[in-house]
Amino acid sequence: MELIYTDALHDSSEWEEGKYSKELLSHIVKIDPEASVTDTDIGHGADLPVVLVEIFKSVNWSHLFTIAGVSGFFLMGKKINENIDAWIEIGKKFGKLIEKIKPARVDEKAAVLLIINDLQGHNLLIGASISVQIVEFTPVEWGKGILGKRPDSLYIISVRTDNKTIIYGIKSNMKIEFKHEFSTEWIDF
Repeated sequence: MELIYTDALHDSSEWEEGKYSKELLSHIVKIDPEASVTDTDIGHGADLPVVLVEIFKSVNWSHLFTIAGVSGFFLMGKKINENIDAWIEIGKKFGKLIEKIKPARVDEKAAVLLIINDLQGHNLLIGASISVQIVEFTPVEWGKGILGKRPDSLYIISVRTDNKTIIYGIKSNMKIEFKHEFSTEWIDF
């Protein structure tokens, strides 16, 4: 999973390349000891130094995602059922991290964890299938990592259960733009 943090020391007298990334890593390794950080830039015409953070690298995301084309990932209901407690635990760890240090941008994996956190109390994840569509807005050629090259995106996440579908629109800045619930019962069509 990739996260982008704006370099908090940029434009200050304390700025020194790599200083903020080391400070950030010291906090993040408490959540994931295998985390890594890379200094990069995602400015669209002006300098915007950021830190690209990779966390949960040891998690086998293939149990959660199956690639279904360039712009989408799909979560298979059976696989989340088999590992639902593990995914909820990862979602809680991620939730604690963003409470302490909120990233400027997140990737689609992080967006799905936000949804898992939102839905876990509703027992909707059991038997659910989740699909994600990535809509890129302003890609950059010089960014590092997948998220660094497409920092401004919208993730359209659909959660389908036996009797309802919930569709979220989450920007890569973690802002939920919309959430709609639809009944999938035949009588409602």
